[in-house]
Amino acid sequence: MVRQDNEDSLCVRPDIGLWAVADGMGGYRSGETASRITVERLARDVAGSMPLAESISRIHHHILTLAQSDPGYESMGSTVVALKTDEKKYEIAWVGDSRAYLWDGGELTRLTRDHSYVQLLVDSGIIGEADALDHPERHVITQALGAEEIENVDVDTIDGIFHENEKILLCSDGLTNEVPDSQILSILKQPLSEQSLVDRLIEAANQNGGSDNISAILIAADNAFVPKGLDAETGNAQAAISRPDSAKANSPFWILMVIVFFALFISVILVYDIL
Repeated sequence: MVRQDNEDSLCVRPDIGLWAVADGMGGYRSGETASRITVERLARDVAGSMPLAESISRIHHHILTLAQSDPGYESMGSTVVALKTDEKKYEIAWVGDSRAYLWDGGELTRLTRDHSYVQLLVDSGIIGEADALDHPERHVITQALGAEEIENVDVDTIDGIFHENEKILLCSDGLTNEVPDSQILSILKQPLSEQSLVDRLIEAANQNGGSDNISAILIAADNAFVPKGLDAETGNAQAAISRPDSAKANSPFWILMVIVFFALFISVILVYDIL
């Protein structure tokens, strides 16, 4: 609703199991260039079996080199969040404040942690999560591809198993700066197609101000994926977390208490007999 140029870039490559969102920054058109380079080289590297983290690290150095060789690209950079699936397993890697969320049909879980100044304040306990939503420095990031002051970026990664009917949302901060997690959750609860849900998310961001470029990809596992509670490798039921009842969990305690009470009972009888 505000910006004239779109500096976000998307990668949608289900043929190689790759999806990514990159949010560019920099001077005239250089942010757009940085994000485009990020998704293009990421797709090329992953198609060549390069791990996500290694590819992202290499892209950082490539953008640095390009910016140093051409003054028109000076200070350009990009965030990135990428999802790579390997059959039923997935890996997510990211740098910056573009995010990934998991929607399991009931709860929305943020899978990534922002590389940002505000996140550092939250982690240190200086401010709360609610204060971070409208903090004046919420756009300041501590990691970015192409950042001149960073020799090697710290690429964070997580992995998991994609269960049937789960959805993973990748998005730029143009969405999350305008739409709180609670509103994202309420939208994803609607019984709509993935494309319709993304349309609703972008519409909500624009209605809330639309101060930045808004990009989102919603990737859904289908019925061929692992049902919840089953192991991805064997298809057998996963062992549930053991939560023994209080009697079993505290059996040594109760045995000790019985012994103590019995000893007290004998002592009372002995004292009574003496008296």
